[in-house]
Amino acid sequence: MTLIQYRNHFREALSHLYSSPEIDDLFKRSIKHYFQWDSLKIGLTPQYELSQQEGQQLEHVLKQLTAAIPLQYILQQSSFMGLNLKVNKAVLIPRPETEELVEWVVENHGDKALQCWDLCSGSGSIALGLKNLRKRWKITGYELSEAALELARENAKKNKLNVFFKVQDVLQWEPMNNSVDLILSNPPYVLPSEKEKMHANVLDHEPAMALFVPKEDPLLFYRKILWLAKAALRPKGRVYFEINPLLVNEMIALGKKSGFAVAKVKKDIFGKDRFIQFSTYEG
Repeated sequence: MTLIQYRNHFREALSHLYSSPEIDDLFKRSIKHYFQWDSLKIGLTPQYELSQQEGQQLEHVLKQLTAAIPLQYILQQSSFMGLNLKVNKAVLIPRPETEELVEWVVENHGDKALQCWDLCSGSGSIALGLKNLRKRWKITGYELSEAALELARENAKKNKLNVFFKVQDVLQWEPMNNSVDLILSNPPYVLPSEKEKMHANVLDHEPAMALFVPKEDPLLFYRKILWLAKAALRPKGRVYFEINPLLVNEMIALGKKSGFAVAKVKKDIFGKDRFIQFSTYEG
C-alpha cells in the first residue's frame, strides 16, 4: 500500500471519531514519531510504497485509535510548552489551554526568585513548564497518585529541570504559614452532567479521578486550596487556577468568601472563562 493510500485508509477508519483535519494530524504525528518523516513526505512522495514493517506499525496505531485510545497514550508522549513529556493512563493528557495558564503566570511575574507550588500536579506539566521559563523559581509539585508522581519525576529528569515532586492529598492537607509566593492548580472540575458531551477517547481512557467532581460540591478542591493559600501565601502572594467556565461566577464568590478580595478572570483561546487569579491586594 502506498503512503497516500494508507492516509486515506486512516481517514475512512477513523471518520466516526474525528474530523478529516484531526485524522490527518494523527497520521502526520504517527509517521513523524515512528519513521521520523516530515509531513511534507505525503505531498512529495505520495506513491511511496510502505514496507511490510511500516505498514504493520501504522496498522498497530490505527487499531488502537479506532478503539478511541488517544494518540498521546499510544505514543506515550505529549508536548507541553515546548517540552516532551511522557504520559500514560495514570495522568491526564496536557491541554493547550493549560499552556495559557503558565504563560499568564510568567507574564505577571518577572525573573525574581519565587517559591511556587503546583497542586494536583499530574504529569508535572505546569510545574515543568514554569521551571523551563523561570529557572530561578523554586517549584514543588504535589500529587496524590504515586503513579502520576513517578511520571512527573521522570519528566523532570528527562527535561533536566530541577522541580521537586511530593505525594500529597490536597483535600487532607493542613496549611503552613507564609511559606510560598505563588500557588497554581488545575484540579478536577468537570461536572457529571458534562459527560454526555465528552468524547470516548477522554471518558474511556483518561483518569476519572483527575477529571470529575461530585455534582453536590463541584468546588471542593478550589475551596480547600484557597483555605490553604490563605495561610500559606506570603504577603502579596497570588493563587492561579484553571477553572470550569460554567462555574466562573461561583468561583468569584468563593474567592471573596475565602478572603481574597481581588479576582481577575482570563479567557482561553476559545473565548471561554478558563482561568482565574486571586489575591488580597490590587496590582
